[in-house]
Amino acid sequence: MANIIEGYTYDIFISYRQKDNKGDRWVSRFVDALKTELEATFKEDISIYFDENPHDRLQETHNVDKSLEGKLKCLIFIPILSQTYCDPNSYAWQYEFLAFIKMTENDRFGKDVKLRSGNVTSRIFPVRIHDLEPEDVKLFEKETEGMLRALDFVFKTSTGVNRPLKVNEDHPNDNLNKTFYSDQINKVANAIKEIILGLKTEPVIPVKEKIRQSEPFEEIKKEEKSEEEKIPAKLNKRKLLSGVAILALLIIAAVLAYPKIFNLGKSKVARDPNGRISIAVNTFENLTGDTTMNTWSQGISELLIYKLGTSKEISVQNSQTMHEVYQSIGQTKNASIVPSLSREAALKLKAGLYITGNYIKTGNKICILAKLIDTKSDEVLWTGKVDGNLNSDYIVMADTLSTKVKNYLEIRALQQNTSQDFREAFTNSSEAYRKYIEGMNSFMNENYVSAIQSFKEAFKIDSTFTLAAFYIAYAYNNYYSMINGDILNLRYCKEWTQTAFKSRKRLPENYQIWVEAWKAYYNTNNANEMFYLYSLLENSDLKSRYYWYDIGSTYASFKKYDKAVKAFEKIETISSDWGGDWKYWEYYYWYGMACHYTGNHKKESKIYETGLNLFPNLGWLIYDQARCAISQEDTIQALELINKLMPLYKEAGFSARGIENDLGDLYKEANSLDKSEEHYRRALQLNPSWTVAMNNLAYLLIYYNKNIDEGMKLINRALELSPGNPAFLHTQGLGYYKQGKYEEALSRLEVVKDSSLAINLDLDQQIQEVKNALANQKKN
Repeated sequence: MANIIEGYTYDIFISYRQKDNKGDRWVSRFVDALKTELEATFKEDISIYFDENPHDRLQETHNVDKSLEGKLKCLIFIPILSQTYCDPNSYAWQYEFLAFIKMTENDRFGKDVKLRSGNVTSRIFPVRIHDLEPEDVKLFEKETEGMLRALDFVFKTSTGVNRPLKVNEDHPNDNLNKTFYSDQINKVANAIKEIILGLKTEPVIPVKEKIRQSEPFEEIKKEEKSEEEKIPAKLNKRKLLSGVAILALLIIAAVLAYPKIFNLGKSKVARDPNGRISIAVNTFENLTGDTTMNTWSQGISELLIYKLGTSKEISVQNSQTMHEVYQSIGQTKNASIVPSLSREAALKLKAGLYITGNYIKTGNKICILAKLIDTKSDEVLWTGKVDGNLNSDYIVMADTLSTKVKNYLEIRALQQNTSQDFREAFTNSSEAYRKYIEGMNSFMNENYVSAIQSFKEAFKIDSTFTLAAFYIAYAYNNYYSMINGDILNLRYCKEWTQTAFKSRKRLPENYQIWVEAWKAYYNTNNANEMFYLYSLLENSDLKSRYYWYDIGSTYASFKKYDKAVKAFEKIETISSDWGGDWKYWEYYYWYGMACHYTGNHKKESKIYETGLNLFPNLGWLIYDQARCAISQEDTIQALELINKLMPLYKEAGFSARGIENDLGDLYKEANSLDKSEEHYRRALQLNPSWTVAMNNLAYLLIYYNKNIDEGMKLINRALELSPGNPAFLHTQGLGYYKQGKYEEALSRLEVVKDSSLAINLDLDQQIQEVKNALANQKKN
């Protein structure tokens, strides 16, 4: 019986096919050796369930013995993966392996456990004794919803031998895996110890209720009622959560790893304000003469960013931030840059060190050369190189190179505290990685259609490439917002978010936060959870304008304007440090909006002036500047700006009624309601059967209590012409509420909510107000 944690029958359950324990009885010997090793590893006795009697399961089609259900109540499940284990028709697969997975769904710990090092691993700990067929690996990964990470006991030779590793090998050096039986047994025991220690410290929370490991879910307090200004649909063009991957790349350096001790001797390396050694990794120069190798220019640097980002003591700027900096210094192409620009980029980022380098051909291999340079003195502190086949060994090469850099800095830590292995987030296919880099280049240039195509090709090549799935969802999110919420692309957002969410445990912890935030918005429509996850991501000093833009625009789209302003102010600071205004028009659009609705019109006007200096004929910013002028009662400037809009309206194909309708929106947003009403009425006069104009005028009359009865007549007429239109039902529901017809109001608003594709906090608040009024009416 289990001695470690109460409530479990056994500590370990060994699952295997009986046919794999015939002949030299490999499984029995493995269990005996493991028991001996565990006795030397644990102070307590560790109990193992191992059914050694082949007669108990001669007929593998028998129904599962009820007694086995109790025996499966274990802490760790070890399947012995052979060439026959992954068989859906076998007893071991159906009644042990799948049964354990199902049991963990209602288990207090769940299938996965957070280790003391901060990594996450599975309670299913596979031991592999043969190389498996690809379809067996896929089947295993499908059921576990994770990458197969097995401890190998495989003896493999160049002559085609593929068998279980023996205790004493006759020719151990022939084993291509270079593993020894006793070492592997020791690794199994150490892994078991890590898992059990993790279970001992794991908070006991039902797995389905976990939102963040070891962090309680705190419901966001309901904010005060937002201003009565209803932002029209066209202004809700948003980029929700699109800082996901930007943060995901960037935040690794700050939060994913373990404490390390730096002993730099006489070398003094600049640190950031938080005491971390800050490093900028530049793109590498392709000196191979082979243009097909160009993608590795960015690929090598990005891998190094990930590898070096496994320490809390190192702050590494991500590839997208480097791309932004290159643009700020006039280097628009995302390619290798000369050393002088490498240093300039590092200076702008206030990085104490920077890495630059190149790669060349040496025979049939590629040699990567790297330099670690002190930014302030421009002194080369370290040089290193690594050789290999870049197409097949790129992760190993990046591992080796980053380790050499770390060794120079004398980072020391206990082996068991090493950070998450990023191999799980990457791919073993160089072709898939090539497509991923192509996708990143398109993504950073806002070519989302091309990015989606490249990421999909990478994922098609390797369906376990979690980062590719992650970025497909991310790119669809940006594309969805860019085209004003197309329903088909919203479906793709949901599908790929779900795909990334299923394999999120392969990603670093902060990627998981972003995926959970996506899921809260797209799949579960849980605003409280989304805002909670955002609160985890706010507290950062990251130097990425895209990152802070996405936080700000998301908050602004949910009318959390104070929070939005704080995020946008971060961008101002970064741009000031980098010596130039950001050439990204949507930043000025959202920042100005946030200032408008916080009443800071002086700042709002300045923001639009800057934006219009960069984008002189951009209608969105001219419109917004006109709104700001109207709000400040600057009639002369407002008319000048409206006159600038007129040729743009005509160029865009606006009709006379469309222009009047848009001007109605403009004056309403500026809180000039009488002028807004004038323009809405003109639009309706130009086309008395135009339902859009009916709804806009009706909404204005109802919402602002100008003439509720007339508003209801208009909206009822609109619904006769367009039955079931959710926007029209929304206006009608508000009208019923104003008239005190609470049951009719609730009925209409709930229909609108059921048809809603995303979170709508205004609608939720209105429904709650109607419910409260209805409850009070019944009391009286």
